[in-house]
Amino acid sequence: MQRLLSGKADESFLWFNPLKNFIAPNMKKIVVATIFSMFSCFLFADNSSISSDVLPNSQLILSRPPPAGFVAPPLHPRGIVLETRRLGKGVYALMANTPFNDNAGFIVGNESVLVVDSHFNGDMGLQIIEAVKLVTDLPIKYLLNTNAFGDHVFGNYVFPEETQIIAHQSTIESLKLSSVEGISRTMARTVGGDFSVFEGVKLRVPDVGFKEKWEVDLGDKVVEMHWFGSGMSPHDSVVYVPDVKIAWTANLIFGGGSIPWARSGGIKKYRQTLLHLSQTIQPVTIVSGHGDIVGGDMVKRYIEYLGETMKTAEESVLEGGSMNDLVSDAQIPSGYPIQPELKKLMTGFHRWNLRAAYEEVSDK
Repeated sequence: MQRLLSGKADESFLWFNPLKNFIAPNMKKIVVATIFSMFSCFLFADNSSISSDVLPNSQLILSRPPPAGFVAPPLHPRGIVLETRRLGKGVYALMANTPFNDNAGFIVGNESVLVVDSHFNGDMGLQIIEAVKLVTDLPIKYLLNTNAFGDHVFGNYVFPEETQIIAHQSTIESLKLSSVEGISRTMARTVGGDFSVFEGVKLRVPDVGFKEKWEVDLGDKVVEMHWFGSGMSPHDSVVYVPDVKIAWTANLIFGGGSIPWARSGGIKKYRQTLLHLSQTIQPVTIVSGHGDIVGGDMVKRYIEYLGETMKTAEESVLEGGSMNDLVSDAQIPSGYPIQPELKKLMTGFHRWNLRAAYEEVSDK
């Protein structure tokens, strides 16, 4: 029996609702699409011209090229094999065979199957479907998209027409205003400029949106989907299986030996989101969107890191230090061990986070 806490996608729920009062509907769509495009084109860039970033409160901030040492996450799906790992009764993680490529997963009930994310393209989406078929003949009734990025949604189109796709409403609105071509350009640096990755991809927008929580019973197996607030992006959602306390955290929490990436710029908001998560669910096991499976204590570690980052920035501003002094040669604090193969990537994330924290303190 399905239980939808917010039902069908709410067409009135937009990040930019204030625009509707003074811009004609067609013009509003053009304006919002332009803003979202400007946000997207900078997401994973290692260098870029000035663009705009959209935050969940509909405010715009000016974005600059990334700090020294920043590298784009390596996400090319070539050669990626998703290993099926049984984590509990009816609960399976699909883990990539590289340190930071996309993971996925699926949950099997007595009546149907739910899949978490569809990966980067049709081939990867079909790999997920085949992994499910090796475990069960039950239909894939639901596909959950944890955010609006191509590496999480571009496989949507290969799933059966009867599969219902669920996402946070902001993810749906973002995808409605985008295109395969636009997202592909955004993600190009993560695949080394290889646009063949996106050949044949069709943008399939989710069918059902939610605002805070969505829940379904697959037949003696309940699955929840939560939006706790802004994190790496405004859209980050968490999938949770309460009976086994397993969570898919997508880009909100990466795997072992990692730190967060506050791509949207709000360190305090990111920390508040994780506090909200910890007060609402208590995962024992976390399947990250990128990286190894980790224990639930990773939530606390991320909260501590973001708090320490904010404190470091506050001390720098109080002492009259410049942002460049704080960020340019910064290294990750020793209390947060990093996987050796992720050190360069995480160092770039750390410097990005410090810059965001410095700006946040300076704007008080």
